[in-house]
Amino acid sequence: MNTALITGGSGHVGANLVRELTKKNFKIKCIDFDRDHRAFEGYDVELIKGNIANIESINAAFKDVDVVFHTAALISLVRKDKDIIRSVNVVGTKNVCELSLKHNVKKLIHFSSVDAFVREPIDKALLEDRPLVTDPNAVPYDLSKADAQRIVYDYCEKGLDASIIHPSGIFGPNDFKPSLFGQEFINIANGKRSYTVNIGYDYVDVRDLCTTAINCVEKGESKQNYIVGGNYIDFVGIGEMMSKKLNKQLIKGTLPFFFAYLSLPSSYLKALFFNKPRSATIDSIHTVKVQNKLIPSKLAKEILSHRPRPVDETINDTVEFFQKRGLIK
Repeated sequence: MNTALITGGSGHVGANLVRELTKKNFKIKCIDFDRDHRAFEGYDVELIKGNIANIESINAAFKDVDVVFHTAALISLVRKDKDIIRSVNVVGTKNVCELSLKHNVKKLIHFSSVDAFVREPIDKALLEDRPLVTDPNAVPYDLSKADAQRIVYDYCEKGLDASIIHPSGIFGPNDFKPSLFGQEFINIANGKRSYTVNIGYDYVDVRDLCTTAINCVEKGESKQNYIVGGNYIDFVGIGEMMSKKLNKQLIKGTLPFFFAYLSLPSSYLKALFFNKPRSATIDSIHTVKVQNKLIPSKLAKEILSHRPRPVDETINDTVEFFQKRGLIK
């Protein structure tokens, strides 16, 4: 039986990896410092408390591990979080690579993001040869994912067998915390976005992402990156599919794009007074405004057998998941 180690195991991707790896009879270890372990309930998982930014706290977890799925990352589009973003996403990745090499891990699957690539030109298909972000003034999250990937490349030169997965936006079931987009999904379903700026993104079903990542263990080349996208869909399209599922009208109208900027003060105040993640920042608006809609995922489809499912299936399954948890009324 192969042993898999997941960093960030209680997160959205980690929760779904646990389920897919269980189907394939892997022995599973998870590194996490979160106290919320709903993602593991009912599954045979060895939980190891540790912080990837502290190499000593996670060293023992890598012993007798065959494959590491490095999903742990801090996703934040708030610039004041720059230092902690780099601590988790860059230093943490270096520590994971160092320990994977030290303990002779057979394969590392590093989860990066399409945001690690330079965004422009946005009218050209996003392919694996797109340059990585280097601008020190770029969105801190984007730069951190690009710098982390460069670290993975360096360790490949030292002998580590590592492949890099670049998901687009991720959504789907088993989103227990929930994620930032998961919360927005809930808001739409509960009628809190009846008038919305009609922005969109390329989203991949988290289950398809995890299946493709597991395929990468055997099929992925070392020091190769694979873009794993799904389907482009805007908020109105999501709302229409959710309306059909819930049998009620959710989106009543659309607003001009500049209304996205008008939401910034209220987003800031809600975060300040209610201690919740900001729903909108200048960088989050920039992310959806300047983005690649053409994500063919050609390499992942050809080499890793990536097969994105229809987006309505993902939406229906996600609605049912949140309904069961009482988050969609």
